[in-house]
Amino acid sequence: MTYRSKRLGLFSGKGSSSRRAIYKGCGYDDEDLSRPLIGIVNTANDAGLGHAHLDRLAKRVRAGILQAGGTPFEFGTIATCGAVPIGMPHFRYELVIRDVIASSVEIMTGVQLLDGLVLLASCDSIIPGVLIGAIRADVPAIVITGGSQEVCKVEGRNSVMSELDQLVFGADYASEEAREKIRWLEDHVCPGPGACSLMGTANTMQILMEGLGMALPGSSTVPAVYAEKERCATQTGRRIVELVKQDIKPKDILTRESLLNGVILTLALAGSTNAVLHLLSFAREVGVELTLDDFDRLSEAVPVISRVIPTGKASVVDLYHAGGVPAVMGEMKDFLYKDCITVSGRTIGEIAAVSKSLDHDVLTTVEEPVFKNGGLVVIRGNLAPDGAICRTTTISEKARKFTGPARVFHCDEDAHAAVVSGKIKKGDVVVIRYEGPRGAPGMREMMMTTDALVGLGMGQDVFVLTDGRFSGFTEGAAIGHISPEAAVGGVIAAVEDGDTIEIDVDARYANLRVPDEVIKERLARWRPPLKKSRGILGIYAKTALQAHLGGMIDDEVTDAGQILGK
Repeated sequence: MTYRSKRLGLFSGKGSSSRRAIYKGCGYDDEDLSRPLIGIVNTANDAGLGHAHLDRLAKRVRAGILQAGGTPFEFGTIATCGAVPIGMPHFRYELVIRDVIASSVEIMTGVQLLDGLVLLASCDSIIPGVLIGAIRADVPAIVITGGSQEVCKVEGRNSVMSELDQLVFGADYASEEAREKIRWLEDHVCPGPGACSLMGTANTMQILMEGLGMALPGSSTVPAVYAEKERCATQTGRRIVELVKQDIKPKDILTRESLLNGVILTLALAGSTNAVLHLLSFAREVGVELTLDDFDRLSEAVPVISRVIPTGKASVVDLYHAGGVPAVMGEMKDFLYKDCITVSGRTIGEIAAVSKSLDHDVLTTVEEPVFKNGGLVVIRGNLAPDGAICRTTTISEKARKFTGPARVFHCDEDAHAAVVSGKIKKGDVVVIRYEGPRGAPGMREMMMTTDALVGLGMGQDVFVLTDGRFSGFTEGAAIGHISPEAAVGGVIAAVEDGDTIEIDVDARYANLRVPDEVIKERLARWRPPLKKSRGILGIYAKTALQAHLGGMIDDEVTDAGQILGK
């Protein structure tokens, strides 16, 4: 099958004269415009650790495209680092940018009449943003991720950003020893470019690009500074030209079965809870069914086989040396849908059949897992009738059943202040609300509160419940994504200080122990807080789906029933 620009004659004939003139003014000639036109979406910038090195990889992608007979057109889109605005109101943008990035990729691809896309990205919401944009553009696409940074070593062990965060938000600043340790980590914990080398959202999403079949086998965990990453970039550039000629698009690859593979791999690696939002959104974009029920069902059976931080002490660089994503697939092959195709031309089954873990201290086997099941679980109950998400691998056995009095806050900053001032005691349940998709708006990550609790040694003694999100760095006892959120009248809006909350992670519920009639009476009196936002945050506040539906902007949200997911 011929590719779009040739099939439709977009750059041949007199009707295309103005198009040819514009591109010729950019330095391209008729021969260039007779080839597949490949966009390189490059999220490089100087302000983001995961993106600072991407221009180097973009050059390799460009070379691969030229080698395979395509014409490259490189363009940029925004890419932020969520670690920078922690504790600031600007943190609200960190999920919202997914929609902005997706729109920018969709618009650029459509207006410039590109035949295919290479998606070069590294972190958190940026990776799903560029992929959603490619899905909407409906052209062949392939992902090359920026990889993980090298790892800081402290007394022979891996030290990553989460350790610094826990010190900063929980430390006694009167202690010179604590201040000195913070200063040392500031200088050394990020040795260079790449995503922070733990199973945070950035590396979870990099790995999922490969697990879903959208990136070349073995490419996602290659460290950012390795020469192998440059070779992967060149190979990716060559491969996109073939995908364009074969007209293989993201919608051909992202089937229900491949998305279920993504769920399975997220569970097996105890990946970031943010992966739930993104996988649900991918499913919505390609028009296949995926719900929290799928996560819940699979989490009963799928074992955790990774010891990457925060589940264990290994880094993503260690996971790379253990065989990377192909090794994970090999160990999980009996759980995966093997017939799913990938951008490489090989099926998931073919990749898994020849791969296995090379280091069982980092990546174990199914027969001897780190945990028998439940890297992530879905929590329900009267506090979360539409579901909530819990990363179980950082919760101790003693904290899995937890009953305590509610301590209610309307933002992460207020909850954090209560923790560090000693107002939160062991046995409390910290409830942080109005931080959901519409309430924030933007569904912020509650990093300050959870990191302070861990830093102060109370990560298993205080439970945190929120309609906001958590970072992939998060440790301790926590449940997020409570849906419906407080801002649309979810039950979490009815919680009052001192109410008893009962949590059972293994039984998968979180209940407000208040009579139903009292909850109804409180909600009848409830009024949403007055909070006005303009620009993209204002649009998001009016149109964002609830967390159990993916949290994206959606123009189909027109009434309260849809807001509440009914």
